[in-house]
Amino acid sequence: MALCYIVDDHGDTREGFAEYLRWQGYDVRTAASAREFRELIAETLPGAIVMDLVMPGTDGFALTREIKADPRTRSVPVLVVSASVRPQDRESAERAGSDAFLPKPCDPQLMVSELERLIRRKALVG
Repeated sequence: MALCYIVDDHGDTREGFAEYLRWQGYDVRTAASAREFRELIAETLPGAIVMDLVMPGTDGFALTREIKADPRTRSVPVLVVSASVRPQDRESAERAGSDAFLPKPCDPQLMVSELERLIRRKALVG
């Protein structure tokens, strides 16, 4: 199964998602901040990223823009999972380059289904 990075400043959310994805067969690495994420992505490119939007320091909007602006990472699917569910937040996440958006609280199986869809789409597009 694919390597997935989870970027979320809330430990319970991050670890809950990670545990479920591991149970589904994913290799998972987690980051509590943009700085931690940058360290991870410098080592290995993931098959997908689960991104929170509201984080201290560099938020998920800026981090997604950074990912999509970098030729090395631009094709990595970014699934935003956020409690920021206002229409303008969804639109801003889309403009930043996110590939999909799910609201928190999130059904973990729905998250897995969306990740699988994004990973399949990436494989087809190349």
